[in-house]
Amino acid sequence: MLNEKVDPPSAKSAKVQGTVVLKVEIGKTGLVEDVTLVSGDPLLAPAATQAVRKWKYKPYMLNGAPVAFETTVRVKFPVDEEPPPGIEGGVLGAVPAGMPSDQGVIGGILTSTSPPTPHIAPPSRVLVSAAVFQAHLISSVPPRYPLEAKAQGTEGSVVLHVIVGEDGRVTKAEAVSGPALLIPPAIEAVRQWRFKPYLLNQKPIEIETNVKFDFALRGH
Repeated sequence: MLNEKVDPPSAKSAKVQGTVVLKVEIGKTGLVEDVTLVSGDPLLAPAATQAVRKWKYKPYMLNGAPVAFETTVRVKFPVDEEPPPGIEGGVLGAVPAGMPSDQGVIGGILTSTSPPTPHIAPPSRVLVSAAVFQAHLISSVPPRYPLEAKAQGTEGSVVLHVIVGEDGRVTKAEAVSGPALLIPPAIEAVRQWRFKPYLLNQKPIEIETNVKFDFALRGH
């Protein structure tokens, strides 16, 4: 749920109108961490991005704990000769009192004094803790210790950023840190892991977290 919203600057001077679609990443605190353009007029995109970066959301709670999430927002840029009735200052995309709320910016502003109510798509992916990640693990494969790493006496920890798809299969695994010789076997192993689908509102969604592998020569 959106807490604070900054409207984009006016596009009247350029007589440009249209809708900008943005992918927005919101952190656990409700602050916007990243904004990516999906579609829209390049003349409007910078203003929409600049405005959305200043938005603040109420933290999204999952099982009683705040989680990071992604969503999609649509920013409409109409070109009006006069400010819409019932809206102080002619806020772009605002909805005059009595009009349906789906005609304005991200769901619109119902009156000049009511808070904006954005239309927020359900999260497509959530960041979960290592404990939650492990709790959904069905099967795992340990990484092999590379012969070259053994010969060179290479030890250490490899941290991977892992994304699990809706079907419980690993869709992406990339290195965050670790010795170069030990990263490939860690990625190879984690890509074979399988998970129970993670459900949000009874629907499977993607999850992501960091996974740590410790490589030690003792015992190998």
